[in-house]
Amino acid sequence: MADVTTQNIRNVALAGHGATGKTTLADLFLFKAGVASRAGSVDDGSSLLDTDDEEKGRKSSITSSVIQFDHNGKRLQVIDTPGFPDFIGQMIGALSAVETAVVVISAGAGIEVNTRRAFNAAGDAGLGRMILINKCDMDNVQFEELVGEIQETFGHSCVPLTLPVGIGSEFSGVVNTLDLPDDVPGDVGMDPTEVNQSLMDAIVEADEELMERYLEGEELSEAELSAGVSTAIASGTLIPIFCTSSKTDVGVEEFLDALASCSLAPADVSRSMNSGDEEVAVDAGGDTLVAQVFKTRIDPFVSKMSFIRVFSGTLEKDSSVSVPRLGKPVKIGQLLSINGAEQENVDQAVAGQIVALVKMEDLKVSDTLAADNGTKLPLIEFPRPMVGLAVEPKSQADQTKISGALQKIEDEDPTFRVDREAQTKEMVMRGMSELHLQVIENRMASRDKVEVVTRAPKIPYRETVSGSSEGSYRHKKQTGG
Repeated sequence: MADVTTQNIRNVALAGHGATGKTTLADLFLFKAGVASRAGSVDDGSSLLDTDDEEKGRKSSITSSVIQFDHNGKRLQVIDTPGFPDFIGQMIGALSAVETAVVVISAGAGIEVNTRRAFNAAGDAGLGRMILINKCDMDNVQFEELVGEIQETFGHSCVPLTLPVGIGSEFSGVVNTLDLPDDVPGDVGMDPTEVNQSLMDAIVEADEELMERYLEGEELSEAELSAGVSTAIASGTLIPIFCTSSKTDVGVEEFLDALASCSLAPADVSRSMNSGDEEVAVDAGGDTLVAQVFKTRIDPFVSKMSFIRVFSGTLEKDSSVSVPRLGKPVKIGQLLSINGAEQENVDQAVAGQIVALVKMEDLKVSDTLAADNGTKLPLIEFPRPMVGLAVEPKSQADQTKISGALQKIEDEDPTFRVDREAQTKEMVMRGMSELHLQVIENRMASRDKVEVVTRAPKIPYRETVSGSSEGSYRHKKQTGG
């Protein structure tokens, strides 16, 4: 891959509900970029992203994965996130590290629970948003009706940038609605002229100069329109919709072209930090180091890995940086560039890059890495765990290992907590759902060789009335002065 600079980096998260094909898309990206010799598959366990035994068994992601590749002169760093609400913490962490969120929807299933959560979370984070309708090769797809549902749910700023040529088994290509060809096929999913008009309106709405020229009838250049799409995405006047099939590789190349040309650059999303007693903007082009841990992974071969997004300055190996939470500097050892399951040592990471640090035992998710202790990024806000189970070791051999295993899980997963109830003396682990806790239990058994027994926690009863009693009272009513 080519040398990376802040200006050519584009950070993107694939988010949305489960079973929409996000991981399959990411595997296909790596193949099309020449990084992988074949497109990995979730179904046959060959995915370069879902490498965990639990993920292979369930055929779905339970953790986020980082990939990177070059396309049309841009370094695309893509974070694939789990789609089920049980693992929403992985999506929240990923959104804190990117500028653009792609909300992936299954053409057959339409808008689902995590579709809304991903869309709203990306908006709350101030990110640019795109919508990708995947699996357009499925039977009984009603594309125009689905676009209408998207616009009704998320607003009329959602406009198709590509339309399908054919649908279902006839899905064979896409039409770019920004640059309509003279001979538009007759079987596109919607009226291309109307879509083009809506798209132009959304683009010029974000730029007064473009709007004036457009209203005066002046023809805008291809470069101006491409830049206008990015500006409109950044301002929220445009949320482009794309259509693909990751299974048949239709529309994917055009989507990658759009990611390279239209997704937001590191400087396009404003972020703030505390510097001393003041709140200031993070300068993506500045020289002062500002970075943050957005994910932790415990790797059985390389120990603890802390995934870092650099927001400003340069992070160098063998350097010392401040961690405000710790109140002291820490020494940076190895810097790893991550691409799915592949790792490569690098000497430094510039603003915009995503890298991993190894064996930094004191680091936690949300930690800021900076040039001084007075600089601190806001904490990443994760949802609180909602379901609890009492847990205890299955055998005496497990007794000595259970605390360490639970601590590893807690380091990895910000939506997981372990505490000991003061009244019942039980150790209780808490997560987002029963499935979430079941996956954690399985991971402890397979990775840490710790088997546990779980049950519903005891109820810590408070004092209450325990018997009956009698009493009397006479009330004297006083009148007059």
